Amino acid sequence: MTGRDVDVDIAIVGAGVSGLTLAWLLGESALADRSILLVDGARDEDELRTLSFWAAGPVPLEPLVRHRWSTLRIHVNEVPHDVPLHQHTYRTLFFADLQREAKSRLLGRPGNRLVEGRVDALVQDDEGVTLSVGDATFRARWVFDSRFHQNALVVDRRRYHLLRQHFHGWIVRAPTDVFEPAVATLLDFRAQTPRGTGFFYVLPFSAREALVELVTLQPVDAEQVTRAHLAQVFGLEDVELLDRESGTSPMTEQPFPWREGARVRRIGVASGRLKPSTGYALTRIVDECALIVGSLEREGHPWAAPAGPAAPVFWRFLDAVLLELWSSRPEEIPAVFAALFTRNPADRVLRFLDERATAGEVARLILTLPKPPFLRAALGWLARRLGRRV
Repeated sequence: MTGRDVDVDIAIVGAGVSGLTLAWLLGESALADRSILLVDGARDEDELRTLSFWAAGPVPLEPLVRHRWSTLRIHVNEVPHDVPLHQHTYRTLFFADLQREAKSRLLGRPGNRLVEGRVDALVQDDEGVTLSVGDATFRARWVFDSRFHQNALVVDRRRYHLLRQHFHGWIVRAPTDVFEPAVATLLDFRAQTPRGTGFFYVLPFSAREALVELVTLQPVDAEQVTRAHLAQVFGLEDVELLDRESGTSPMTEQPFPWREGARVRRIGVASGRLKPSTGYALTRIVDECALIVGSLEREGHPWAAPAGPAAPVFWRFLDAVLLELWSSRPEEIPAVFAALFTRNPADRVLRFLDERATAGEVARLILTLPKPPFLRAALGWLARRLGRRV
């Protein structure tokens, strides 16, 4: 293959969550006979990565779901709040499963190719794109580029916020039954960090095994904080850490461009699919990939607008206000989430966080939130935006 042109209909750059999801959905669509090139520049098949999300019904990646829960726990102070889910379930799958299954499906269809390496250049013209991967050259009609490098992220701090979520997760095994398999702890703000700057979520796989994830806004000694939490909350002075994941994700309401020339479309985090105020992305990535596939099927091009609500500016404003509050007065955040989940049906909250709530649901939900913190945050956001015009 070295040194010669290979023609394919679609090239996907990057075999992360968005690239693999797009390949999966293309294979399930009327476009299954189109040839696909998947360029995989990562070597992380053995690394732990969990993908958690909520949904109200079956999702395209449903066969990969390992665990699900219908009760969420919110722990702000000493008294936990358990909230039932009636329409949604909270779910987790493992990225390694997505890798294996998506690649297997891809290679099981004739004409598809999987190439390990990194794209050195993309050259577009009216008819397609030429990709250079090491010594090899490929030709594609459409390219979907999922590459995202945090170090290259430039945010206009005069207009937008930029916080970073640092997450560290362990699959832990306890010597006794300490976890509640039916209850997923979504937010536990008792982490030993400055109030509002860190929380745990705990996803029990059994009474003795769970994913325990620490999320903070600043770097910390994550293992020390996690061990202290396990001792304080579960009485686990000595616990077996089976596997670990860690990473950092940006939290910004700055829009990301999703169109890059006539033949290249960005996807996933690179196109802004990470929810600015929560850090969740999987549902939004699946929506975006489904939109692309539908556009290719109906129109012959992938340029349907990114999946999202009818008024994306409104949702970005809400994200910006919450980010303003989180950056300026993080100690107010636990009470905000407590109000969200204790004064509203949990399914309404999840629709709101997913930007699927109706205008009426949004209005009712906003009325349940503590007013002073959000008024101050809204004024802070306004001052930030006006400051650039002074």
